[in-house]
Amino acid sequence: MSLERALPLSFILLLASHTYAANLSYSTYLKDGFTPRSMVADAQGNLYLSGVMVTDKAAGTQSAVVAKLNPQASAFLYFVYLDSAASDNVTGIAVDSAGNAYVTGSTSNPNFPTTGGTLATPPANAQDSRTFLTKLGPNGAIAFSILVGGSVASGANAITLTPEGQILLTGSASSGFPVTAGAYQASDGNGHPYLMEVDASGSSLIFSAFGIGGSSIALDPSGNIYVSGSTTLLDYPTTPGAYQTTFAPAYICGGLCQIGFAGNQQYLTKVNPAGSQLIYSTGINSTTAYRSTSTTNTGLAVDAVGNAYVTGVIDGGDYPFTVAPPANSPYEFGFLTKIDAAGANLLYSIPAGGGGVRVDSSGGVYLAGTVTSLYSGPGLTVPTNAVTPPASLSWLPSACLPNNLTGSGQTYAMQLDPTSGTVLDTQWIDGGALSAVAMTLASGKAWAVGTAQSASVVMTPGALTPAGLTLGNLVGTYLSGVDFTQSAGSGPQIACLLDAGNLLHSGPIAANQLLTIMGSNLGADTGVSVTFDGNLAQLLYSSPLQINLVVPATVSQAKSTVVQVTVNGAASATRQLPVIASNPELFADTSQATACNTGLAPLALNSDGSRNSCQNPAKLGSVISFFVHGNPPCLCFDAAFGEVSAPVVNVVSLTSYLTRVDVQLPNSYASASGYGSVEGDFQFTLRVNGAAVGPFPIEGGPLLVYGAQ
Repeated sequence: MSLERALPLSFILLLASHTYAANLSYSTYLKDGFTPRSMVADAQGNLYLSGVMVTDKAAGTQSAVVAKLNPQASAFLYFVYLDSAASDNVTGIAVDSAGNAYVTGSTSNPNFPTTGGTLATPPANAQDSRTFLTKLGPNGAIAFSILVGGSVASGANAITLTPEGQILLTGSASSGFPVTAGAYQASDGNGHPYLMEVDASGSSLIFSAFGIGGSSIALDPSGNIYVSGSTTLLDYPTTPGAYQTTFAPAYICGGLCQIGFAGNQQYLTKVNPAGSQLIYSTGINSTTAYRSTSTTNTGLAVDAVGNAYVTGVIDGGDYPFTVAPPANSPYEFGFLTKIDAAGANLLYSIPAGGGGVRVDSSGGVYLAGTVTSLYSGPGLTVPTNAVTPPASLSWLPSACLPNNLTGSGQTYAMQLDPTSGTVLDTQWIDGGALSAVAMTLASGKAWAVGTAQSASVVMTPGALTPAGLTLGNLVGTYLSGVDFTQSAGSGPQIACLLDAGNLLHSGPIAANQLLTIMGSNLGADTGVSVTFDGNLAQLLYSSPLQINLVVPATVSQAKSTVVQVTVNGAASATRQLPVIASNPELFADTSQATACNTGLAPLALNSDGSRNSCQNPAKLGSVISFFVHGNPPCLCFDAAFGEVSAPVVNVVSLTSYLTRVDVQLPNSYASASGYGSVEGDFQFTLRVNGAAVGPFPIEGGPLLVYGAQ
């Protein structure tokens, strides 16, 4: 069997040519150890992120933090730790016209640092919690930091500011949460929501209502307050004439459905500016009783005439859509629903979103969401609606989509027609395992932020990127900006950059590493070139859909490199990749995932040259060959099958970019735990110079090799 036939280097996909309107003008892996929770922008275009930062990995301690970036997102203007002594949960951020930032969440630290007014007692212990409210000046200095909510446990979920500068908070609390005279009060009970207004100085309470509130908050031009959220309780108040006035019980299966858990119910409430009267309150869920579903609200926006847009995630698939979701949708996916100003009619509801929604000054609607591979498998349909836009994500190669093997989640930003809900354009944000958390509008861009499980997110030249990025799991934050007004052109389009040996989304690269570029209009063998900082790469394969190449040796002198595809003079958008000295990677055999239900397995040849598989296992004591690329630092390999070390009997440099490693299987296998001989599938580990050889899957099982017969 030839080596070329054994290596998984070709994916031939039939894709049509499209005109692309959206332009991913900014994208980066922003910071490791930082988990974002919310994002806003000021009138100057500065971006503000709130979240939590790991301060002690061993103890699991994390601090509430606030970050401010300039309008180009090319530099941090500040990165402030609010409380580094204990684990805090930060959930919301708002900013005023002067550039002051207001952040809220919950703390269980009895010594949470406070200044200014006293609207609550400190939490009694680590099992107690209080809502905190902190104001930062334009330079990040703390103007005040207070606790609110009296002496009962509480935590805020969202925050916004009134035109007069008053501060609105909403969240959930225990029974006995303080209610001011005249404010709305529904039934008392643990876990019910609250809605509160605090004066601009943080020194006094304007009103406090209990029984209404949620996870998202917004205002209309008249100052009316909109809150949306989710609850497992069925007593959330609704109003006569609203779209949905009752909540039907919902359950989520657990333990093969032997145990049922109450599913979330979504609601939307409009309250007068004084917090004293419900203008309307409605549920927005499937009305099928005892359905296996959960509807979790994650975002809210209101337009100039009072129409409300709610977005979130469905767990179970039962939801009042006006457009049928794709037939092969995952079990969990996003939604966006528009409700009229009276709260009485659902205007449209589409299966997309869940990562935030915003409405611009002209009424345009922008949405962020996540595509996952959960319960779906390869070939996942990217969310659109019944009217397929000319520049939708339908052109994406399947190798770029989540498949729970080489990638588990990517995100997107979407532009909608506000009247019909038709998707006007969508921009893919590529990475190995991403999740959309929040979005905002600033500097002519729709900005999306979320979590990344590694530094494999798409990066654009000039974006703010941490130094010293490493391989493998590196949990942190990505930030992407999409310009829906600037065309990306109709030339070559890069959909994703993959490791050519295992099709994992590429993070840091090394000289002589093999890469695969997937996309469209990439060209045939003639008239095609790929450059790294202007230096030509050696092409191994080229088609309109895919290019396989060798990273030039010249990148070894740089900390990062800019990649561009040119086809007959037409150039693609540029992409940037971090550079490391060495990135040894095993070739993987993705075909075994389906055939043998193994996850990602290494490509291996048995001693007779045949391909190793569950149908064609190697014999104990025989020699198996593996293949490595990515400029290993030396040829000093060692290996193990499970807990048993295995001798490396031969290492051969086949080319400047490809190494064969021959490993002898053990003659017998007995675990170190003494459980005796095991025959079947072995967990395989290959090391070079003591460090494990990749790939480093974000999701899925360990590398397996079939032997032991």
